[in-house]
Amino acid sequence: MNGYYWKAIYGDGTSLSQYNADGSKNGYRDIDRSKLVCFALLQVNSDKPIVVLHLSLGQRLIYRRRVAQNVNTGEKTAVYLAGWQETVQGRNVQMICFVFEDGHIEVRNGFDENHPWFYSVNFLPEETL
Repeated sequence: MNGYYWKAIYGDGTSLSQYNADGSKNGYRDIDRSKLVCFALLQVNSDKPIVVLHLSLGQRLIYRRRVAQNVNTGEKTAVYLAGWQETVQGRNVQMICFVFEDGHIEVRNGFDENHPWFYSVNFLPEETL
């Protein structure tokens, strides 16, 4: 398995990893956002942290894995989005890290509908707490 996996860290010292020791998998929806204080993307084969987000009260986690496939070669490329959203004085404020498989990271202060990777996500019910 290549790429990255996530780990949610809670204020009570516990955590939830995308992959369990027995090989089973936790879903993004399994994250308890009411206790979440930190979210990390780690490199699969080394467990090295690539991005660590420290979430403040009122910030809501954004995470997605996007995959594009080249129609000519069939080659797939993945990009991992990790960031937060919060409403400040009625304004939507975002910070998003785009982590590419080659290891480079691009940070943006929101989505861009006119970009092939940076277009916005449809928020899930658990992301709109």
